[in-house]
Amino acid sequence: MRTATISKKDITKTAIIMIEKGEKITFSTISRKMKITSQSLYNYFKNQKELEYAIVGTVISSACKIAQEKTFGKSGHDGVLSLALTFRKMGVRHINMAQFVISHHRTNQYKIVTDAFNELKILIDRMLESYIDSDKLLKASRLIRSLVVGDILNVGTGWFKSPEVRAESSFIEMLNLSLNALKNS
Repeated sequence: MRTATISKKDITKTAIIMIEKGEKITFSTISRKMKITSQSLYNYFKNQKELEYAIVGTVISSACKIAQEKTFGKSGHDGVLSLALTFRKMGVRHINMAQFVISHHRTNQYKIVTDAFNELKILIDRMLESYIDSDKLLKASRLIRSLVVGDILNVGTGWFKSPEVRAESSFIEMLNLSLNALKNS
């Protein structure tokens, strides 16, 4: 075992890498990977659940920052489409992490998660405000999240493999149809 200084960030980063590789994360597997004792992780996280939610919060916050950079200067329908596509692409590219995040119930028990979900809500709402009436904002936000999460899971698990229609093309078409229907309702 090593006697090096570690941090919550080091532990979270190690766990994220393990999840991306499809490895199971427990205090034991993480500590073996980091060459430390599993008991030392309790100095940073009171239990595995707290660590898992630290991962969820970190990943959502990082995804928001990436999406914000990729959609900088965009607005209206094109901005909304670009934002949804950015989240979809990240989720499909990082399917193990997406499934991990999606499998965790939303909670206000951990500040990092509450802050990350607030960041996500603000990002989506700001983009939608330039395109949709305020009374339809909540429905539009839910619509985007539902389509993005559904597409990530369907593409990531192989349900949307078809030579007739590319998964991204059908996502764009479904999003356009849904947004236009909501906007004109």
